[in-house]
Amino acid sequence: MPATTVNQLIPMLGSYIEPDGSFKQSLNQVLSRIYNMGTYRDLTIQYSLPVVDNCITLPDEADAVLHTLVDNQPVPVRSLWHDFKSVGMGIGSSDLTWGLVDAGYHSLKRLIETATDTLHIVPSDQSPTRNNFNPDDGGTIVVTATDGDKLYVSTTDSVSDNDVPLTFDEPITSVISIQFDGLTDAYDIRTTAADTDTTIATVGPDSGVTRYRRFRLNRSTNGLTTVHVLCKRAFQPIRSDNDIVYVSNVGALKQGLLGRLMEDNADIERAEYHWNKCMQLMEEEAASSRGAALPRLNVDPYGTGSHNRIHQLY
Repeated sequence: MPATTVNQLIPMLGSYIEPDGSFKQSLNQVLSRIYNMGTYRDLTIQYSLPVVDNCITLPDEADAVLHTLVDNQPVPVRSLWHDFKSVGMGIGSSDLTWGLVDAGYHSLKRLIETATDTLHIVPSDQSPTRNNFNPDDGGTIVVTATDGDKLYVSTTDSVSDNDVPLTFDEPITSVISIQFDGLTDAYDIRTTAADTDTTIATVGPDSGVTRYRRFRLNRSTNGLTTVHVLCKRAFQPIRSDNDIVYVSNVGALKQGLLGRLMEDNADIERAEYHWNKCMQLMEEEAASSRGAALPRLNVDPYGTGSHNRIHQLY
């Protein structure tokens, strides 16, 4: 099925919002809730991720890891509190027994390998307008860092299509936070301007802070360990009429928009009805899209034992 865009949904669903309301803003509220209801069709995405600092970092488009393969072998995914309740940091482990362990959220994609007094802002390859950068973006980027003793803050009020340095009073060893505001494009922050492998964060467009979800992989080797992950897609706000809407179930979106309207009018009973109907339609679509891969119970009426097992879909 072709991808659905906002432009395609407006003629069908544009009447289910307030007369003076914004369709994209209303749709964003509905989509953010549907993404959290479950793992439905088109809401999973696969990546092959490099191991850096014995960790993998999820891209912005991914929210959580569902399943993972390490060097083509399936391994379990452990929770954030696994270390505290089970094995500590797993030091001394001789294999990958503990699988992929959630390491929480961080402000950087990777650690700063060598102390530096300058970071570099360069146009990001992730930007959809990579070849059309505004020569003076006008946004603000604020980096708070430390050398292990003191805090240092570096700010820039404009970026361009060239290297823009962020300088600190002393060489820094780690970054506490990165904030950005009013950027029209995406930019990479690197420790070395010309080397893409030193990108520690990506900022923009719009405003926000950097937050990267990382997973630790015990006994892994940078550049040699292959990690393939199946992830739950993260909700990203709709910004333009040509953005892809991965939830293409028109009936479910209609029920979600109606549920949002009922909530705004304090009609909780009707709101619950519409949201429950929305979830039902999403579940039905997910079951339909699986086709012959649906879980089924096979029973052998003759008692031979050759078919009395449950096949489970993962």
